[in-house]
Amino acid sequence: MAVLALCSALGFSALVVPTASAQDGESSALKSEYEAFTVQEQQMLQELSDAQAASQEASLKLDALNRDTQAKQIELLDATQRLTEAEHEVEVRVAERKRAEKKVKVARERLRKQIVASYVTGGEPGQMEAFLNAQSGEQIGQALAYGRAISGSTETLLGDLKAAEKARTKAAKAAKAAKDDAVETRDETQDAAKFLIDARSMQTSLLADLNVQYVKEAAALRQIQGQKAVIEGRINSMNRASDGIQQILAELQKDQEDWFPGAVETSNPLPGVKPGSAFGMRVHPILGVARLHAGDDMGAPTGTEIHAAADGIVVLAEVRGGYGNAVVIDHGHSLGTMYGHTSKLLVKPGQIVKRGDVIALVGSTGLSTGPHLHFETRIKGLPIDPVGVVDFDAPVDFGDDAEGD
Repeated sequence: MAVLALCSALGFSALVVPTASAQDGESSALKSEYEAFTVQEQQMLQELSDAQAASQEASLKLDALNRDTQAKQIELLDATQRLTEAEHEVEVRVAERKRAEKKVKVARERLRKQIVASYVTGGEPGQMEAFLNAQSGEQIGQALAYGRAISGSTETLLGDLKAAEKARTKAAKAAKAAKDDAVETRDETQDAAKFLIDARSMQTSLLADLNVQYVKEAAALRQIQGQKAVIEGRINSMNRASDGIQQILAELQKDQEDWFPGAVETSNPLPGVKPGSAFGMRVHPILGVARLHAGDDMGAPTGTEIHAAADGIVVLAEVRGGYGNAVVIDHGHSLGTMYGHTSKLLVKPGQIVKRGDVIALVGSTGLSTGPHLHFETRIKGLPIDPVGVVDFDAPVDFGDDAEGD
């Protein structure tokens, strides 16, 4: 709608040729507008580039956060499992402690009984009395053995008591240390996982905002480029004599929706060939005067197949002044293309063509100094730079339906 309004404001639909002074004033105004749109376009391209870079960076960070979060959640599961194992170990250690305490109790009881027995028998004196009262060698041996047994049993009981107490203390410390370590690890991992989840949520929101911003800026850029294309075409129309194609396309396309970059799928009409003499002001090779070169010249041998740059309807296929044998196609969205200097026409007016169909052969008819294709792109009949419409560097794939493939 903005482009339509601009077209109306510029008197786009009018075909009346203004006077020289009016033309100069309009040219100056259009030039100023064109320069302003060019500045806006460059600014928007930079903003779009920055937004795309920020979106890509945010996307990479989100991917990294997703990987880190997944890894940390797996680590949390492992830490939780280790805590479960530690708690089980605590239960085992508690049981061991209880057994150790029982051993301590038994050892103390045995030691107490041993001390009482030793006291009752008189300790060492009792042993000596038994030795002195012995009536035979056998009784003497029994007295010695009894003494050794009493002494050894006491030492054993004392050893058991110390071992039991030591085992009890060790078991208690080991159980507590294992559980404390597992709890600390689990808590730290849990906190880290929560932090990553929160960060991932924030990054997801940021990425969504950046993507929305990118879409808005891309739409704004298309609008600016569309407006710039209209002004560019209007300026060009004031710098060249009418060849009749402008009026024909303008009438056909007056009710069509406006063109914007990407509205029509296009391809290089000479796959693998890049423009030589580009769009813009130049000295005409035959006329010797400075004038607008309204398209791109693409050098190729005579007879090279020329393909339709996009789907459309053939408007003209005839000898057209300095263009020689020329084909004009209406592609809709106010876009038209023109193919000049051909050696042979292979389509007729009214014929529907698909992108990639062979429509003519390269030649040097009309005002031409050698075999080449003169290729133009027009918006409602007004020529604009083909580089802004067709990506000549892109790989060409016409598909299986293109004629001549």
